[in-house]
Amino acid sequence: MVAKRKTFAALAGRAAAALLPACAATPSPDLDMPQARAVAETFQSSMRIDPRDNSLTWAQLDQLAAIAAEYKARGHGPLVISYPQGAGNQDAAIGAIAEARTFLYEQGIDWRMIAGGAYDARGDRQGEVVFSFRRYVAVAPDCGRTWDNLAVEVNNRHHSNFGCAMAANLAAMVADPRDLVAPRTMDAPDTGRRQTVLDRYRAGESTASARSEHESGAVSNVSNE
Repeated sequence: MVAKRKTFAALAGRAAAALLPACAATPSPDLDMPQARAVAETFQSSMRIDPRDNSLTWAQLDQLAAIAAEYKARGHGPLVISYPQGAGNQDAAIGAIAEARTFLYEQGIDWRMIAGGAYDARGDRQGEVVFSFRRYVAVAPDCGRTWDNLAVEVNNRHHSNFGCAMAANLAAMVADPRDLVAPRTMDAPDTGRRQTVLDRYRAGESTASARSEHESGAVSNVSNE
């Protein structure tokens, strides 16, 4: 009877030892987790120019303001303004582009990022001025609606739905989908503020910014007496 127990214990120990490597197996670095993706696309907005107009209309200025806002929020690369080469309103379109460039600059777009171009519009009496630039759109993963048996996973892999809802929410909330491709570059440091802090530190003064009484965190000044 004792021999049988020893034999059973030995077999159980071997079985447990065989199962341990499978349980402790290191998952593959490529987890195949659902991810929010960003896809590049070309933004385009067309503006028809009437040669009888002396300048841009209010509606056209509103259109330019919307283009500038979209470019500052999600635009990348140059903002290209193309005029209708060979169209009947070519000269009027070129004049409108000059006014549009100034307006876009006043909206906060770097003058160097506003580029020019042309497209063949021969035979068209009133060609359109086309504004275009590259932007990114977020693509959410396709989350499944069913779950498999989570207790059965011999390969130590995650379930296909794990993290999918979070990735879908990220795709819906991200301000600029370009951030899903690569991080943004850092702005230049404030060297003036850094020098001020260093000067105060060397002089043995406090380097903290001055705060007024309105910045106090106290909820109330009423005493408990």
